[in-house]
Amino acid sequence: MNGAYAYLVARSLRNRLTRQVARLRSPRYLLALLLGLAYLSLIVGQQHSAPTPPSAETSRWAELLLAVGVMLAVTWAWVIGSERRALAFSPAEVTFLFAGPVPRRELIRFKLLVSQTVVLFNVALWTFLLSRERLGVSAWVRALSLWTLLTTLSLHRLGASFVRTSLLEHGRHGARRRVVSLAIGVGVALTLVWAVADALPELRTSWAVGLRAWLAALGEAADGPIAGVALAPFRLAVRPLVARSGDEWLRAIGPATLLLVAHFVWVLRADAAFEESAAEFAFARARARAGRPQPAPAVSRLRLPTPRLAPTGRPATAIAWKNTVAALRSPRTRLVLTVYTGGALIAGWLATLDDPAPAEALGWLVTMWTGFLLVAGPQWIRNDLRGDLLKLDLLRSYPLRGASLVAAETASSALILTGLQLGLLVIGWLAFLVDPVDLPGLPGRTALLALALVLLPAVNGLGMLLHNGAALLLPGWTHIGTGRPGGVEALGQNMLVLIGFAALLAVVLIPPAGAGAGIYLLLERPLGYYAAVPAAAALLGLAAVEGMVMVRWLGRVLERLDPSTTAAQA
Repeated sequence: MNGAYAYLVARSLRNRLTRQVARLRSPRYLLALLLGLAYLSLIVGQQHSAPTPPSAETSRWAELLLAVGVMLAVTWAWVIGSERRALAFSPAEVTFLFAGPVPRRELIRFKLLVSQTVVLFNVALWTFLLSRERLGVSAWVRALSLWTLLTTLSLHRLGASFVRTSLLEHGRHGARRRVVSLAIGVGVALTLVWAVADALPELRTSWAVGLRAWLAALGEAADGPIAGVALAPFRLAVRPLVARSGDEWLRAIGPATLLLVAHFVWVLRADAAFEESAAEFAFARARARAGRPQPAPAVSRLRLPTPRLAPTGRPATAIAWKNTVAALRSPRTRLVLTVYTGGALIAGWLATLDDPAPAEALGWLVTMWTGFLLVAGPQWIRNDLRGDLLKLDLLRSYPLRGASLVAAETASSALILTGLQLGLLVIGWLAFLVDPVDLPGLPGRTALLALALVLLPAVNGLGMLLHNGAALLLPGWTHIGTGRPGGVEALGQNMLVLIGFAALLAVVLIPPAGAGAGIYLLLERPLGYYAAVPAAAALLGLAAVEGMVMVRWLGRVLERLDPSTTAAQA
């Protein structure tokens, strides 16, 4: 079967490349590809040559940071999600390979062979982007080190998905069959907790001295016996990447290769959970592409509490509720809530320290990221028409006018984006409890937070209308569907969308912002800061008028849109 597998992979890769080249006939993909290549060339061109290889201290810190990054990626695979793309069998592969006389181990090898195309592409890309002087080794050695690391990570995520599936489907019986994997994972986690608890007193003491002393204490704790044991597998995986000479690389590549082989053996010993998970995911992906509703999962998972939908009411409310609940049930939502909760606790703790610099740095960081979400957020949050246009024939069957449907779809995504921004602003408000001198006092900062609570939904609503309008007016230039395209042309297309959206949003916001600023300047002398109330009312009024005009216009466009136009973009 190895020859048949190699033929199937080679022909699939060739057909995919042929489709990619054929897509360049479209100006959308050609322009996006040229812009993506220009961006990558600019990154490479800005790299400067270094006369000497990195120092031992730089290499040590680079190894530590990379090891922590790999540890976080592994934690994500075990706690938040798993590597589902490696199980992405097509329905045809499930129908013919799973029903045929093919051992399960051969199926795993086949998918590992397919996954190598993605790994090799990433290896080539990162080898091209990283300069030789920064790593101190040749490009071929760097490529082999990257391949070892990325393949090990891919195998680990795949093995973690097997263990998670076995536990969810078989309960304690699955735990008995995965006792070795679970014991190793629990042991590493407990060792990390032990290392943090052991180093915490020294880190607190050094923090009062200064940032440099704290970093030195952090490095000593990472090199200690407890943390050394916990970080050992992650350091072994990344050590070839930070080798400063050929001798160091030869000493590092051996353990990294043994770690890769151990993961390969671990994955090959997977049980029937592989076949069940692969088949379920393959047909779920096929249903999503066809625009058919997916059945509820057989295993109940922890989900956020969501309000129940009333049996009667406005149909548009049901559409907005459906999209919002789908976003809240995403695994990424659990990650965002975890990060926000941790960020709020850290911000509150930093605000109690004597040195205000760390708290101010965190406050400005989250504030700047909130501003960036105003432009980039509508491109990332897609629980609206951009995800539902593939079901346009089903949407047409609902008792809804086009304007109501557009308003409901955009309201759900604007609500999610506003929640993300307000969460960041709350973290910034907690961090700024240190009372920086270049900001208003606590009452002023609280008033600004309240003002953001009022204005952000209007700004985000206009932004989402622009993105959904692009999907309706220019379906050939907009990605439609829940999946995310990859490749250099996808990078260029994202840049085009980001630049065009920023310009359009600025034009749309000029009338409301101008009216609000003018009223505030006229009433500032008699009313003081209270002039912000009528100014915000004027801004919201004009934004509402613009939104109503756009909703009605896009509603008429939606009612005239041919479903075959959007189906061709799938």
